[in-house]
Amino acid sequence: MPDPYAASRAAGEQIEALYGRPLVELAASAEPGGMLYALLDSLDALQYADRGVVFHTEQLHRLSAPERAIGSVEATHITDAARRLSLAVTTREAHAQVLGNVLQSLGRVSGDPSASVTCVAVPAASAPLPAHSR
Repeated sequence: MPDPYAASRAAGEQIEALYGRPLVELAASAEPGGMLYALLDSLDALQYADRGVVFHTEQLHRLSAPERAIGSVEATHITDAARRLSLAVTTREAHAQVLGNVLQSLGRVSGDPSASVTCVAVPAASAPLPAHSR
């Protein structure tokens, strides 16, 4: 089975690389309403979704073990477990995609940060014209 925690592990590493500190230190300094807090909250949701996938996978394996007799009641439980696993995977993939996209948009600026900023001259506002009466 592939590593079910690969996406959350990679996202955690990206957050650490972005801020240059371990997640534990970042979590201690994150303030609600800030970008770091939002990233860590999203990472937590992704890790929770990862655990859900693992749980539902194990549940499906238990229910469909070769030594178990499968009747109509067991078949219903297996179908329900497969549905729950499908929902857990979909949830995890959605969290991973959103967090990955946000992290990708927040990449570090290499070199001199001021060199990448271009300033465009704004034309001076023209003086208002005097009002003409009729």
